[in-house]
Order: sequence, then structure tokens, then C-alpha cells
Amino acid sequence: MSKILFAMCLGIVGATTLPTHAQDNTEIARNEVPSVAMMTAKTFAPGIDFTRVGFEIENGETVYEFEGHSQDGRHIEIDVLETGALQEIEMEVTWDEVPIAIQIELKLSNSQFEPKFIEASTRPDGTTVYEFEGIIGGKFADVEILETGTSIETLASR
Repeated sequence: MSKILFAMCLGIVGATTLPTHAQDNTEIARNEVPSVAMMTAKTFAPGIDFTRVGFEIENGETVYEFEGHSQDGRHIEIDVLETGALQEIEMEVTWDEVPIAIQIELKLSNSQFEPKFIEASTRPDGTTVYEFEGIIGGKFADVEILETGTSIETLASR
């Protein structure tokens, strides 16, 4: 989806509060998903055949997760509240697609970190969080870096 179309679509759906506590993802059948949530997922991922649908309870709210792959084989996940409000869009990206300022922040804050999987997670307010999964010191690590214009913040690192 083009960035312009994506930005226009973000204006359609109101912003939501980000979760602070989540229950594990549970796979469900498509017919168990509220139609308004399914419609939102299809709107933000046109042409994507969802290969998995699940849900989580986050802060007492049900969040439906629609997973599939783009036409070029990238993993995509659309997270939608049961009301139909978009929570986030996660799209697999390559290291070369990560803005240079984010690459520098990652290397400066976690010099031994080796990312194995990268997602750009775009929120309804237009902010993007780059989520890096990889290995540091032989252990799994998850680093999230928020990009808001020129402001970069490391959100989490385990």
C-alpha cells in the first residue's frame, strides 16, 4: 500500500490507546470475528489473504489480529479493536528500509545486537515504531524504537 494511501486511511479511523498488558494470542475462525473488525482489516490490507486470525485481551479490550503476507512475501499483521477501530499495522521491513537515524540509534544503544526480524508498526496517529527481534549475548532480545519526526526513543529492550 502506498504511504499516501496509508496516511489517508489512517485519517478514517480514530486513534486508540496503546496496550500495557496483554493476554496470549488465541487463534479463532474467521466467522468468530465481528464484521466491523473484518471490514477494517480488509480496508487496511486490500488484497491480503489472511492466513491466521486470532485475538488477545489487552487492557480489558478484545483486539483481533489478522495475519498474512503481502504480494512480495512480507509478513503483515493488522490489529483491530472489536469496535472496528484500527490499533496498528505491522509490516515486515528490511534493514535497508529502516531510516538511517533509527539504524544509528539501535547500534548506539545496543552495539552487540543482531536483528533477525524487523517490523515497522504504524499506529493510527501516524507514528511508527520499529520493532527489532534478534540476539544479544546469546539471548533473545526485543528492541522497539519510536520514530516521531526527528525524535527517536528506545521503548523497550529485554
